[in-house]
Amino acid sequence: MNATIDQPSSSGVTRSRQLVKVWLPIGLFGVIWADLARQLSYTWQVNEQYAFGWFVPILGLAMFLRRWQTRPTSAPQISPSWLKGLVAGAALFLLPIRVTYEINPDWPLCSWLMALIVVGISLYAVFLAGGLKWVRHFWFPICFILIAVQWPYRIEKGLTQDLMRVVAGLTVELLSWFNIPALQHGNLIDVGTGVVGISEACSGIRSFQSTLMAALFMGELYNLRSSRRLLLLAGGVVTAFCLNICRTFVLAWHASVAGITALESWHDPAGMIIFLVSFAGLWAMAVMLQARTEPAVSPRSLPFTPFALLPLSCPPRGFLLAIGGWSLCILVVTEVWYRAHESKNPGVYHWSVILPEANPTFQKIELAPRTLQLLAFDAGATGEWQQEDGSHWTLYFFRWMPRSIGSVITSRIHRPDRCLPAAGLVEVATAGIRYFAAGKLQLPFRRYTYTEAGKPLFVFFCQWEDGSEKQLGMQGSSQSDRLRSVLVGRRVVGNQNLELLIGGYTTLDEADRALEQSLPAMIRADDQPPAQRADLGKSGP
Repeated sequence: MNATIDQPSSSGVTRSRQLVKVWLPIGLFGVIWADLARQLSYTWQVNEQYAFGWFVPILGLAMFLRRWQTRPTSAPQISPSWLKGLVAGAALFLLPIRVTYEINPDWPLCSWLMALIVVGISLYAVFLAGGLKWVRHFWFPICFILIAVQWPYRIEKGLTQDLMRVVAGLTVELLSWFNIPALQHGNLIDVGTGVVGISEACSGIRSFQSTLMAALFMGELYNLRSSRRLLLLAGGVVTAFCLNICRTFVLAWHASVAGITALESWHDPAGMIIFLVSFAGLWAMAVMLQARTEPAVSPRSLPFTPFALLPLSCPPRGFLLAIGGWSLCILVVTEVWYRAHESKNPGVYHWSVILPEANPTFQKIELAPRTLQLLAFDAGATGEWQQEDGSHWTLYFFRWMPRSIGSVITSRIHRPDRCLPAAGLVEVATAGIRYFAAGKLQLPFRRYTYTEAGKPLFVFFCQWEDGSEKQLGMQGSSQSDRLRSVLVGRRVVGNQNLELLIGGYTTLDEADRALEQSLPAMIRADDQPPAQRADLGKSGP
């Protein structure tokens, strides 16, 4: 009787032990993936061009589980010494990369290094479990996360600006067919009632990358062969491009009829419609491509059970535990490093801007609600005026309080070389950093020369970081200075940007001298930050 009663209990204990043996290594190894997704998510949250990244880990996991049911027979192989050394070196190198990445989530180099290391370690775990057959079978869902990694700045900027310029040109041509007068100014479209700008008719890398992600997923979902997947990818990119032209045309046409202010209510619905139509088009193409060709031959289908997830005697169990434990150690070291170097007064404030409101030509600049949403600043000031010599000045000052890494990324994203080309200005030259005196302060300005309507426009941009003994301006975004910030342990700090657009001078030297004379009257050294963003909505920042 006792033996009969004890048997189920013994079976339950064995089952629980098996669950622990299987899921504990997998759960611990999942720490490295969860941390990668967390770091990448800062870019997904702040930069709307990468907002599609939130779906990538979920889709990647779904594809992995789907392929698990058709996995080939496990054939573990002995790892060569060089491969073991390579994986061990990559795992050790993950520590400095992760410490650096903590305060530089907008640095593509760190993003790619960490993502490639995590992907490589995961592929090695699959190799230990099932050999090369498993690597060939599971590589796609594991590498799928790379589609959500931020592209290098030069590639991203070139693709964005070029595509937007092409879309704007084709839209103007279409508008002329319908007898709607429109002029193209770079990436802008002047329709008479106003200018349709980047906020109203954006196109480029956002739709391109989201379509790329959807096409890769659809090809995997319908198990298409490689040639068919490439065809689906090309078809998706063309579809997204054509739909963006349609979207821009509709918005520009509506602006010419109802006025530019009517676009605020149309922007987001138009974008959602384009996304849904593009996704439906990709789906239809995937179904058609599957119907016209035999699907790739899949291995035998196996049930998905927790006990079959990994063989209980599988070598990866020790490897998974080791990598998972090392990942936890990396997180602890990272947190200890930055907490040990945290400033006791992270809200150090240096200066604010005094607007020349006494000037009879001064006007405050009202920012559109969508622009306020994209900038997400905490305090700011804007205005434009004319000087006595006839020059025209435009000022934008924004401050981001030391709230989170996200606020730091936002302050770095919005700068002249990113935003002004989208406003129709053409960059002619970029000068180095020059320091301009304002009382006891030395403000670092990077200087740009643009052309607007054939006339030179000189742009001065100052990027200021709280608490830094030596202000480097935009040089603070260079690789050496990013690493220097890691060594001194500066994590979440306040940032502020001052941008001045000066027209009416013929040379940069003339604009430099004018700024030297006018800047001291614009800057006020403060111990307290200016009014918060809630106070800026009435009459503009």
